[in-house]
Amino acid sequence: MALFVVALASDEEGLLTVAELDRLTACQRVLFEDPSHPLFGRLSAMGVATGPFDDEPDALRTGWALVASPSSARVLELARAGAEVSGGVARRLDSLTNASGAHNARAVATALTEAALVMSRLRSDDGCPWDREQTHESLQVHLLEEAHEVIEAIESGDTGAALEEELGDVLLQVLFHARLAEQDGRFDIEDVAGVLVAKLIRRHPHVFGDGAASTAGEVVTKWEQIKRHEKGDAAGERGPFAGLPSTLPALLTASKVQKRAAGVGFEVDEEEARRAVASSVAGPASPESLGRALFWIVALCRSAGIDPEGALRRELGRFRSSFDSSA
Repeated sequence: MALFVVALASDEEGLLTVAELDRLTACQRVLFEDPSHPLFGRLSAMGVATGPFDDEPDALRTGWALVASPSSARVLELARAGAEVSGGVARRLDSLTNASGAHNARAVATALTEAALVMSRLRSDDGCPWDREQTHESLQVHLLEEAHEVIEAIESGDTGAALEEELGDVLLQVLFHARLAEQDGRFDIEDVAGVLVAKLIRRHPHVFGDGAASTAGEVVTKWEQIKRHEKGDAAGERGPFAGLPSTLPALLTASKVQKRAAGVGFEVDEEEARRAVASSVAGPASPESLGRALFWIVALCRSAGIDPEGALRRELGRFRSSFDSSA
């Protein structure tokens, strides 16, 4: 056992969980970073020994607790020293993870719960006729549209209110599909989030396990290895391209295929890619020759560290602007 730390702002007393309250009332003593915290008087009235602290609390002090501000650097420091940090409604995460997001964890949980409740209402008998009629298939076009609007906001540099709104629209699609599945008894938004959390932990063994990765490149390589293993096992597939969606745009697929192939020995430098492009367009134009040229242009982009999809979108934007300005 270790010091039990509850990251709870003064205006978040109502977000204290029953489990946290039970733990606090069972402690020998509960210290408060801020003695004016409303929970101080509440626990005192329940007969719990409470008080401020004059010195830094021992992270390994069994039977004691600390109520601290979620934004306090002390929360993360104590987690690193071995204290148990509560994450509010988060039940399966380690103390360091709970401490890292303590500054807004309870507010985020509340906001996402409200979003899920609104979605449930819209799909209910007392909800919206349009929302009730939707299916996974009918929503596909909206999911694509919202994802592209996020990209447009980013590429236009409007990463404030516009990006905030577009990300909300993408979140709506996630909630919508999860609610459809829940009503059919397949899965719900809790399952979706749980699968995501498990995946992120599994694919970051250098953070949550005993793996090692000192560079971003090593992280990407390990991620792809784990992903290929997972996707291959799930689909009964093997090889570097297991799990690649067949519905991706061809340009994006070419980039991903080359990236996967690089992991098993395929790698060309910028000069090699230039020669391959030139060779592909040296003869008569045909679907085959131009397809090869496009493939090697993608390789040229990769060798230069350029995202081919983004580069083409930006050029299209410049092309369209040139016509708009001359109109």
